[in-house]
Amino acid sequence: MAHPTSPPLIDERVAIAAARLVVIGKRDDAEAAARLRAEVAADLPAIDEAARRWSGLGADLPPTRARVIGRLGWVRANLAGMRGAFEPLRERLGPRRAVTSRVLGAQLGGLLGLLSTRVLGQYVLPLGSRVAGGATGELVVVGPNVLELGRQRGELATDVRRTVLLHEVTHRLQFDASPWLGPHLQGLLDRYLEGARLSGEAVADVAAGLPGTIAKVIATGSSQPLIELVLTPDQLTVMDEAQGLMSLLEGHGNAAMFGATTGLVDDPDGVREHLASRRGDLTAKILNTVGGFELKRRQYAEGERFVDGVVARAGVDGLNRAFERADHLPRGEEIADPEGWLARVGGSPAASLPSG
Repeated sequence: MAHPTSPPLIDERVAIAAARLVVIGKRDDAEAAARLRAEVAADLPAIDEAARRWSGLGADLPPTRARVIGRLGWVRANLAGMRGAFEPLRERLGPRRAVTSRVLGAQLGGLLGLLSTRVLGQYVLPLGSRVAGGATGELVVVGPNVLELGRQRGELATDVRRTVLLHEVTHRLQFDASPWLGPHLQGLLDRYLEGARLSGEAVADVAAGLPGTIAKVIATGSSQPLIELVLTPDQLTVMDEAQGLMSLLEGHGNAAMFGATTGLVDDPDGVREHLASRRGDLTAKILNTVGGFELKRRQYAEGERFVDGVVARAGVDGLNRAFERADHLPRGEEIADPEGWLARVGGSPAASLPSG
């Protein structure tokens, strides 16, 4: 465990400098930004109530709050949330820590800078020791991106903003209504990092296998050969557990995003079409390649099918068994088998389907 005064393993000054090189754009006028903050504040109570009603989570939680920030503010919020998350690597890096800290800062800052130009909203969960200390996350809205969306899509932008907020509020309810969930996610990350290969020999082995592996990826259209080359067996085990969890979280958020919008959104079909189009543009393809976000896209789709399948069979109460304790989380293979998951956790078929 690092000393309390030890600097973060990621050099945040380098990360911010790298992000600045990527984040390009004109400053929005103060009047537009103030108007957006007021609109978000006015929308949030109804969105919060709709998410709680649909999900059945968080009835006793305080109201959800959101902060409208800029792109670099979003980068800073995510860097702050990651403090302490990579501690399992600290001692293993030894004398290389200073150099590694700057390299990680540059790489992570550049990637976060790219993402900051696209993200509309996010529930930022603090990892590391702060999760174990009971800290909750923060819901943020990236103002410049939302304002740019308004210039591009007119009235539809309001529906998109409300729908995205509904998704992120659902994430807030997942974690704050299940206090064990954040530490569980941190535990998965710790195990993943502890299994990482950091030696020069391991890096050389990966480099030697890259040409043949890339040929397999191209031939099959699957990233699995690359994942198996880069990750250790222990990491692959953790990744299977994490896939089940992340598919549940993202699928649950997506199902709420389109299942709880009555009275909030005028054109849900238009919103769905817009969000689908964002996944197909050039920037999205670059980010998928660089950051491995194709996995997250699969998690949205597969997780949404899992959630819909469970709700159809056992209602929202049956689905919420997943948020009771860690051994109720769906395993990787169960995401495609809602009936099998229900049988394992003791879920029972609903007497009647939810009215939506």
